[in-house]
Amino acid sequence: MSKIIMNPTAARKNFYQILKDVNKNQYEVEIISENKENDAVIISRANWNAIQETLFLQDNGVLDKVHERMKDNSGTTDIDDIDWDDL
Repeated sequence: MSKIIMNPTAARKNFYQILKDVNKNQYEVEIISENKENDAVIISRANWNAIQETLFLQDNGVLDKVHERMKDNSGTTDIDDIDWDDL
């Protein structure tokens, strides 16, 4: 994912265009100021939802299971053999 960095003044002047661009091009816009407490990032709703889904899967241990299966060299797992309730 690409990103653009700008200061708050430029972001304020171009806010509507930023909203359109982050959704169309799927990049992030970092807003950096002299006071680091005011820094922010603008991303699309789709990217935000993907981040939230990944965090949910990580919090529930599902990503650990995925990584285990990716490291398993014994072959492939038949999707019908997966106990989805016990992931």
